[in-house]
Amino acid sequence: MKSLCAPILALETALLILLGIAQAQAPAPALPSIKKNAESWFQATKVAEGVWCISDNGSDNIYLVEGEKNALLIDTGLGAAKLSDFVKTITQKPLVVVNTHGHPDHAGGNYQFKAIYAHSADFASIKQSGTKESRTKSLASMVQGKTAQDMVAIEEAANARDAELMPIKAGFLFDLGGRKLEVIETPGHTPGEIVLLDSKNRQVFTGDNSNMMVWLFLPTSSPLETYLQSLKSLAQRANEFNTIYPGHGSPLPSSFLAEQIKCVEDILDGTCKGEEFKTFAGSSLLCRYKTAMVAYNPNNLH
Repeated sequence: MKSLCAPILALETALLILLGIAQAQAPAPALPSIKKNAESWFQATKVAEGVWCISDNGSDNIYLVEGEKNALLIDTGLGAAKLSDFVKTITQKPLVVVNTHGHPDHAGGNYQFKAIYAHSADFASIKQSGTKESRTKSLASMVQGKTAQDMVAIEEAANARDAELMPIKAGFLFDLGGRKLEVIETPGHTPGEIVLLDSKNRQVFTGDNSNMMVWLFLPTSSPLETYLQSLKSLAQRANEFNTIYPGHGSPLPSSFLAEQIKCVEDILDGTCKGEEFKTFAGSSLLCRYKTAMVAYNPNNLH
């Protein structure tokens, strides 16, 4: 059985702010505690003690992490269904919400919450995807042909009040009671991309920083050299985690970071020339090293 963290459906929405990509992956082992509801947009899998991966109708991964006092929701998904209500079926603990970055497949459901923590470098992206026009267009595209009992009416979502944005930076700690997650800045996919490290439980939640395929060719992406430094900085902490929980796809071992680093280094030193890679978002070049793939803009390397 595949983990429900794995993308099931391809992303077909050409949003105003570009989405991360669903990628092919190796089969994952069976995981316990699958929360299924045929009528729900969401499905959740307990991937570790106190950690749930919520599948956003197969498009992206949302994570719920429980401590003794509070719970942390990592990303809010597309915003097409009632995420806030679904989370309450898993935990009743007070909820804190954070965005790993500002793309609407990770911040699209922000309107369902009062306050969102995020890096200030991605505030503009979050606000852009939260405009009435953007929500209307993106949700109309996302929900086309899909049905679920807990879906949100497009008009309701479009007219919802934006959440208050709370700035965070490197070193910020989310203390959930007996469990702490540290913010690490990883600019690359977006300038405000962050990952969240739970060193006690040897886990890191990486948004779109460490998917099997990472898009670095988007207009707001940092230079590839900057991304390499982010990967190397995170790799220096690799002795503090065993498992990577990505924004798309199944969990990955910490050793995957070394593959990402080698892939980027091969691009920068010319070892990999790149093959043409076309998407709804435009064309780029694609390089691979073992299981790591990076789509990049050859004009934005340094």
